[in-house]
This record gives sequence, C-alpha cells and structure tokens, in this order.
Amino acid sequence: MDIKELQKAYNAKIAEAKAMTTGDMSVEVAEKVNGLLGQADQLKVQIDMAKRLADAEAHAAEPMGTKAAHHGWREAGPDEGMPAVDYDSWREVKVGNQTMRVYIPEAVAQKGYASAFEAYLRKGYRDLGPQDRKTLTAGSDSAGGFLIPEDYHLEIIKKSAAMATIRANARVAQTSRDMAKWPRITYTTDDKYTSGVRMTWTGESPASSTAHRVTEPVFGLLTIPVHTAMASVPFSNDLLEDAAFDVLGIGSSLLGEAFALGENDAFINGNGISRPMGILSKVDETDGPASVNSGSAATLTSGGLIDLAYELPPQYENNAKWFMNKGTEKVIRKIVGTTSGEYEWPVVGNVGALGAVGSALLGYPIVREQFMPDVTTDAYPIVFGDMRGYLVLDRVGLSVQRLDELYAETNITLLLARRRVGGQLIEPWKVKVQKVSNS
Repeated sequence: MDIKELQKAYNAKIAEAKAMTTGDMSVEVAEKVNGLLGQADQLKVQIDMAKRLADAEAHAAEPMGTKAAHHGWREAGPDEGMPAVDYDSWREVKVGNQTMRVYIPEAVAQKGYASAFEAYLRKGYRDLGPQDRKTLTAGSDSAGGFLIPEDYHLEIIKKSAAMATIRANARVAQTSRDMAKWPRITYTTDDKYTSGVRMTWTGESPASSTAHRVTEPVFGLLTIPVHTAMASVPFSNDLLEDAAFDVLGIGSSLLGEAFALGENDAFINGNGISRPMGILSKVDETDGPASVNSGSAATLTSGGLIDLAYELPPQYENNAKWFMNKGTEKVIRKIVGTTSGEYEWPVVGNVGALGAVGSALLGYPIVREQFMPDVTTDAYPIVFGDMRGYLVLDRVGLSVQRLDELYAETNITLLLARRRVGGQLIEPWKVKVQKVSNS
C-alpha cells in the first residue's frame, strides 16, 4: 500500500469507531471500538514509516550541493541553519585549556533586541507588543529559540555588613517625649556603697538625736535627649518599572542596615551633638567611664589587660564582656610572654594548636565590635564591663516612606527613612576603658 491508501484506510477505521459511539455503549460495542482504534494505530505506524522511506528516497535522489533541510535526520550542509553574523564582531570564550572564537548573530546584536528579550522574560511572548515580537522573530533561530540572551541573575552582589552589638547588650527604654529624665543618687567616694549613708554605733543611749546621721544622700537628675536621624534613597521611575528584582525592597534593606550601624557607631563614638552621647566621648570625666592605662604608649600589654579586668568592681562582673574590634583582638592574641617567648593567650582548640580562636579572655566573653577604635597611641580600643550601664532611649522606631509626588517632575521616587533615638552611659561605673598609654 502507498501512503494515500494507508491514510484512506486509517480514516475509515476512525470513522467506523466514531459511528459506533453515538449511542449508549455496551460492553460488546466498547470492545469493538477498542479493536478498531488498535487497527488504526497500526495503520498510523505504517503511515509514519512510509513517509520516512519517501523522504529518504527523495534525499538520495537529490544532488549533494542542493539538499535542503527537512524533518528527517541527515548531515547538515555548510552553514546550513546558521544565522547571519558579523565576522568583525566576536568574543573569545575559554573552554578548558582552549580558547574559542564565538561570532555574534547580527539579528541578536541589533538595537532593541536586549530590551525585547527582557520583556519576553517578564510577560511571555503573547503579551508582547508587535514591535518586540518582530525584533525577537528576527533574532530567533530555526527552532524558534532566542540566540545568546543576556545571562541575568537576580542575586545582588554586595558586601556583608558588620554586626551592631551595643543595642543588643545595652538597656533599652521607650519614651513618649523629646527627652527623658532619670533621678539618680550622686556618689563618687568609692565603689562599695551607693550613697554616703552610713550606720553609726551609738550604744544604748545616743549622745544626741543626730549622732547617727553622718551623711545624707545627694540626689541628682540625669537628662537624656532624643535625636532625629534621617536618610533617603532616590530611584528613577523607569528603574522601578523595568528592574527584574525588587528595587524598593533592596532600598529598604539598605536603609535599615544604615540606621542599625549608624546608631551603633554613635553609641560608641557620638559626641552628643544632634546624636547620642557615645561611651568613649566622656572618658575620665564626671559622667564618663574611668580609663586604665595599657602599660605601653603604643600597644596593649598583658599587665594592662589584667589591670582593666580587675579595675571593674566585683558586683558588675556577672554580665561583664570585652568590646573590641577584630584587629585589637589580634594584637592581644599575639602578646608574647617575656620569659617563655610563647603567646600568653594562644589560639588553641581541642585538637593540636591550630583550633578556633577562643571566645573568652580572662574568663569573660569577647564581643567583636568593629566600630571600636584601633590600637594606636592614646586611643581607647577596649571597653570592659556590663554594657547595661548604657541606655538606648527609643522615641520613634525606624519608618520608611515612599514619596511618589515630591520629585514627580524629575521622574524620581524617593525612599525616606527616619528614626528618633537617644543614648547615654547612665551608669559609668559599670564599665572601664583601656587607654593605650604608658602613664
């Protein structure tokens, strides 16, 4: 049978099976229909085989130089199916130890193809405009795919931020005003008592009615102002409309990072002018922490670190921690004993002498705070003590506003972030500071 006869027989089997399904089908009718469909499938296989044989015969009879592409399998002719390329425009691609030269198709390199392909990824081919469809069609290969699209990843490559440690270790309070006042007892005589009140051994009969009244407590008032911080990030509306990732989400994340680290820096180094008062801003002043010399004008010493640890009154040791940057920790780890010639705080783990860096020094935890100063002359690279002596005063938490109208004439949308917060070391006796100094 030739292809036409096979096709005619196939159509007859299908028509016969269809005619038997017009009414209610009994079991016998269903079996007959299945039999007819099986015979039709056999005819279909014969039709496909006959078509392949006909294609092969046509290919064999065709001159070698003029063979055209068809649906059968055969060896392609020179440059057959290849798009037109600009041989003056190419890229080098390394594959293993070899370098290959790749030519860019002219249709793909034309103006507008990259944006049309991006629109295709976003919307699909059906929702594209006629111009984008035309551009993509011109740049498509014979199989309907798109050649050499841009390899675009949605991951944003950026650095990792430092850790903000002060808020997590400090005392945090809320206020509904622009400042908060804290009553306190003013007493600086020693670290044993909290005030000047003392008992007197009067005996059975006091000499006078005031013999037991040695010193009365002195009260004071501590005022902590709230400060305002702001930041903004502008985006063009075109970027927001066309970007392949959540630009506003990334902007909000970056603003949150900026505020977390910015306030952390102020909690340590702020001067109190339009910002929180930092821990290191009033060292050795009346309301600031006391310093302990390192024992060297240029670096840290083991003796200075021990002096710092033991200068803290024992009642504040339970929550005491070391706050320093990683560079300062390295200096400490490299302190060598004068007689042994070995590291006094070596890097020792469970196996051998190359374990992980210990997380404690003289029995107290180490907190790596990258906003602490480096080890230089007269610097304060280490704070030791109970960081709950520092108060973080929150008035308004971080808020992010999207402003669409303010810069509408310049095609800009603005993210505006704002926070109101204060900070001050209200219990300076709970921390001590190491000063890089010999005296």
